[in-house]
Amino acid sequence: MEFVAMLMVSLAMWLPGAGTPEQRAVPPLPPPFCGGLAETDCQLLVDAQELMADVKSMALAWQVGAAVSGIPDVADEDMMFGMEMDMNLHLDPMLNEQMRALATGNPADLLAAQEELAQGVVDLYANLAIDLDMQLALPGVLLQALEADEDVALPDTITMQMRMVDGYAYINMDVLAESMPEIVAEMEPEGIEGWIGFDFVGQLEQQMSRTAPDTSMLESIQMGMAFNQMTTDESIRTLLEPYISVERLEDEVREGVPVAVFRTSFDLARMVSNPSFTRMLREAADAIVAASGETVDPQELGTGILGVQLLANILARSFEFQYVQSIGIEEPYLYDFSTSLAMDLDGLITLLSMGGEDLPPELLGAKPVFNFTLDGSYTDFDSAPAVEVPEDAEIIPLDSLEQDSTNILS
Repeated sequence: MEFVAMLMVSLAMWLPGAGTPEQRAVPPLPPPFCGGLAETDCQLLVDAQELMADVKSMALAWQVGAAVSGIPDVADEDMMFGMEMDMNLHLDPMLNEQMRALATGNPADLLAAQEELAQGVVDLYANLAIDLDMQLALPGVLLQALEADEDVALPDTITMQMRMVDGYAYINMDVLAESMPEIVAEMEPEGIEGWIGFDFVGQLEQQMSRTAPDTSMLESIQMGMAFNQMTTDESIRTLLEPYISVERLEDEVREGVPVAVFRTSFDLARMVSNPSFTRMLREAADAIVAASGETVDPQELGTGILGVQLLANILARSFEFQYVQSIGIEEPYLYDFSTSLAMDLDGLITLLSMGGEDLPPELLGAKPVFNFTLDGSYTDFDSAPAVEVPEDAEIIPLDSLEQDSTNILS
């Protein structure tokens, strides 16, 4: 597993955390958007953000769904992706804040902070405890493409059971084999069965010690950091705020706990029609170019911004987004949330066609619709069951691990 890939995984893996490390100042989290909410309702959102940032353990369940429909000659079910995940999670909020401090720093300082960032990744994983059950449902078109182009046959559903304790990762090979019977033939001669484990943090440290970071990948991380900074910038938030609506719905109950329900929506169509949108795109582009360290021709940059604005206007015609969250009234924990996004893609296809793109035949005349959902729930705040080392787990010696041994965790 590449060193830089691990950095990217860790930087993207923002779990609730709190505390301010002494060695690096952490900027405060930006306040939640409150729209036209009453002051007391807005304060409940603020309190929930602060309380969830202090959680040290919890149980969570996520369901992710993504689908594209409306493509002739392609069944809708062949364009559907799904993921279900149940997890018990224990973390050190202080370490998480250290990582956030690095990720929200100046992108230009990333090269100088590599050693500190690498140590932060090691510490984060060494203190992370996870008990994970996950099921992936892969799109049929992806499976067909892999089989045709890569000669790789995968099942339409993959099931995985994994734990991480004290820097060691454990995988239940029997569960994996149930969804991928073809690997049984490879496991049996090696005597592999049940739980296997390996020193994940040790493997990570080895990779760091002998692998030079890839400059292009570091540049990609820098641009991601620039984007993070842009989304927390006060001027950008000021531009976004008029197009974000937040309302409090009727209160509900979660397992005997009264919760306040809030719905947030975003009016993309109205935003992209505002002249300020062009300024926001310009600021975003300037930040990304500065992070890349490259020189970009101003005329090319202007053409790119115009293209993005045109694309945004096309997609905004049917863009629908909402986020619903349930927050405890007495103790403002986030109990559950639901995110949904939908938009027509036929305008995008028309734009690509007009631009001379060679589109696949099945997309000609298609009017596809994209839908995405992410639903999650949280329980057992600061009282999640402990993550235990699996009984009879076979530990693979660190010096016998091949480079691809940890790909399953990527």
